[in-house]
Amino acid sequence: MAGALGQLLLDRGTLPALGGALLAAGGILFAVLAPGRKRCLSGPSAVPQMCIHWPTVGIAAGLALLAVPGLAANRFTLAGVMPWLGAIIALAIAVWPQRDRTVARRLPLSVTFSWPVVVVGLAVIVGAFLRLHRIHSIPLEMGCDLPLIQGNIAQILDGEFPIFFESHPGREGLFFYLAAAVASVAGLSHVSIKIAAALIGVASIPVMYWLGKEMWDRWAGAAAAVLLSISHWHIILSRMGYRAVLLPPLASLCLLFAVRGLMTGQPRWYALSAGFAALCLQTYNAGMVVPLLLMGALLIAAAFRRQLQVRISWSMVLLCALVILIVALPLVCYALEDPARYLYRAATRATSIEAPLPARPLATWLGNGARAAAMFQYRGDTVYVTNVPGYRQLGFATALFFALGAAYCALRRPLNHGWLLWLFLIGLLLPSTLSLAFPDEVPSAVRSIGVLPMAMMLAAVGVRAASCWLTGGSPQPGRSGRLNAVVRPLSVVAIVGGLLAEAVAVYPLYFGRYVSAQPYQNQSISLEMAHVIDAYSDGQAYILVAPFWYDGNAVRAQLVHAVPDGVQEVTVLEPGQGPLDRSVPRALVIVHPDGLEALSLLEGDYDRSIVLGHRWEDGSLAFWAFYGERKAE
Repeated sequence: MAGALGQLLLDRGTLPALGGALLAAGGILFAVLAPGRKRCLSGPSAVPQMCIHWPTVGIAAGLALLAVPGLAANRFTLAGVMPWLGAIIALAIAVWPQRDRTVARRLPLSVTFSWPVVVVGLAVIVGAFLRLHRIHSIPLEMGCDLPLIQGNIAQILDGEFPIFFESHPGREGLFFYLAAAVASVAGLSHVSIKIAAALIGVASIPVMYWLGKEMWDRWAGAAAAVLLSISHWHIILSRMGYRAVLLPPLASLCLLFAVRGLMTGQPRWYALSAGFAALCLQTYNAGMVVPLLLMGALLIAAAFRRQLQVRISWSMVLLCALVILIVALPLVCYALEDPARYLYRAATRATSIEAPLPARPLATWLGNGARAAAMFQYRGDTVYVTNVPGYRQLGFATALFFALGAAYCALRRPLNHGWLLWLFLIGLLLPSTLSLAFPDEVPSAVRSIGVLPMAMMLAAVGVRAASCWLTGGSPQPGRSGRLNAVVRPLSVVAIVGGLLAEAVAVYPLYFGRYVSAQPYQNQSISLEMAHVIDAYSDGQAYILVAPFWYDGNAVRAQLVHAVPDGVQEVTVLEPGQGPLDRSVPRALVIVHPDGLEALSLLEGDYDRSIVLGHRWEDGSLAFWAFYGERKAE
């Protein structure tokens, strides 16, 4: 009750300090009163005999060296890809010996029928609806990033295969290759890019189940999957078409297999964890920290093996380092060839490349950290593209259970190797907090998206611990049996009801408030311009760009019939140039609503003309379309 009251006060914003204190107090009280859980760690602390076929690892290293020349010049080539894939296959053989393949424990990604699996199935259905419903129209505006992303995908479809996409400011390419597969079937468009991202978002839901099952049990995994499926943070990101959508599932798989490796000591799980850590490098620049986090965790585990009760040896640490290096080999080659380009985007935020650093960097970083920590339950990202501006990143019930779960994990340590979860949570917040040159960008829903699975896991711990406490077999202290018979069902109804209420509330939050926060209430200026230009096929098309009020790349990316090179942007109307060139027999000129002087100048220069006003749904003027024609001389 104290936690819920605290979250309500945080939402109202009138007494945030009191609200935060009540929320923290509620979490601590819950952690103290709720029964603990016996963790399943790794059994004996002694390191078992682990089977790694090191000669095969040596073959993998040799094949990787052979691949390097073929991966030069920022291109995937057959001469580079074949030995690189051969190296990865050799690693798989080295860590999964023949005798283990026939008696191996099933992958932790297996699914057998149970009620938690039914819940996860329903969560996937709900999640798919929330991520794909009206995907063609929400969000409608491409903005400034999607046109460049579309151009990157077009490169792949045209037969170019870059390792790193160098269009400003530089982008990792794994998502583009996956989106190209969708585009090869559905055609390349703004919608196909969003569909590719949405499908990845849906696939992330069962991954959360597997992570929760590995760290606690099936019901904890089901709770994590449900919370992710109705998370507006994840829904927004999944529908935007950004490459960062790949980071949550890959980081989750990295953590999942790391936990499995520490529990069993089997090299295959360590290798899989390292492989997914390497793939995180190809998702988004914030993914750079994942291999560092994994290697740091393994070094800690190896150094304090007995204290942490883990099954690991230094050979496992070496194996993971080799796996990361080989799986990430193409990107490593590019980073060594052009480190300035590869690190440029991250450097613009942490250094003075684009903006001067603050006078007190440490104070700025601490302030960034405080705002990043507060985004879960108090004030989230303020950018309309990535969030309902200022809205907390977690839903009400999720935010409450996040506080309960965080306190419970800190005081009771119920998770299998839960220290890894904390390490990844803090580490994946780091890229957002390092925005020293642009502190106003903190919190960033995109840059900190890697922490989302960890936040969902902590919230799921709160749900699972509360349900275990309230439905336990023994009576609760200080209550009669009859009172317990009433309180327990009501408490369970309250938990389920809170989650259902959040699931219902997320629809108007996204399809109502988020849509209303978009420019022109989710009407697209670039798409309207593209439609007008496509409909005009008789001459040259121009857009008067001053004042700046649209994205020219977005207009060109959405043209269907017109040739993008046939659309010229002019900053000012000058005699003899652009549309005022007398050699241009006819032209279309798109003009800002306030460009009445420009319209007058155009009308005086053409022999025949017509001006049409294109309006938004509310009747306000979007832009003028001037159509002019000169008499033949």
